Amino acid sequence: MFVTKPVRIAVAALALALVATACGDDADTEATPTPTDGGTMTESMAYEFTTLTEGVLTICSDIPYAPFEVEDPDAPSGYSGFDIELVDAIAQRLDLTIEVKVTAFDPIQNGQALEADSCDIAASAMTINAEREENIDFTDPYFDADQSMLVKKDNPFASLDELAGQTVGVQADTTGQEYAEANVGADVTVREFPGAAELFQALEAGDIVAIIQDLPVNVERAQQDDTVEVTATFPTGEQYGFAVKQDRGDDLLQALNDTLAALRADGTYDTIYDSYFATS
Repeated sequence: MFVTKPVRIAVAALALALVATACGDDADTEATPTPTDGGTMTESMAYEFTTLTEGVLTICSDIPYAPFEVEDPDAPSGYSGFDIELVDAIAQRLDLTIEVKVTAFDPIQNGQALEADSCDIAASAMTINAEREENIDFTDPYFDADQSMLVKKDNPFASLDELAGQTVGVQADTTGQEYAEANVGADVTVREFPGAAELFQALEAGDIVAIIQDLPVNVERAQQDDTVEVTATFPTGEQYGFAVKQDRGDDLLQALNDTLAALRADGTYDTIYDSYFATS
């Protein structure tokens, strides 16, 4: 059952400026974030939005997809990763807790999971593109991503041109699949897999010679497995966004965008980002 939750959240004036240039039984629940940079939270906005469960932001996510989504028994929700921590930070500013529902990527990216009210938002390292925007509404971008190629070190293909006659793996219904199908040679077989875990298993078994998927995911695998390496990066200009049901008719999308901007403004976003992607 949907529950209407009026929320008042204080956001930094700088965050409001960023938003302007970018892109429930309780009567007045207040959430006042504490700035981490010594600034003062000076503005407040009231939002009214619905959640599946009162006080809870329910998230659909395709897991595992490290470093964005991973199982973590030590985390309150049972999951962690960049996406999960960022959404949790947003939820806390909105006086909510999070619940994570593991969901296949296809119903996430085509909007079926949101349309069926399986969750309030989708957070699954999902690239914003025009096809998906026909079925879901995205937040402002929160991560820049490229595609890449992961191979075994004992079979180090270094470019797409070297893959003639080979089979490469992609996750079904992703921009990695789109990139591979558009850019490999006609004599290269592109094989679909349901998720990253199956891709890594296929590479290990020798069923495929390379994985083409998001760069951070391949880099994470290479850091955890010294038998594989990233040999090519393909700049695509992709950006990830969180998603909500299209045309919800309430303030949830605005609340997510404003709070994301506030997290960027007070340094919380950078702290979370650096814990996963800092190079030094």
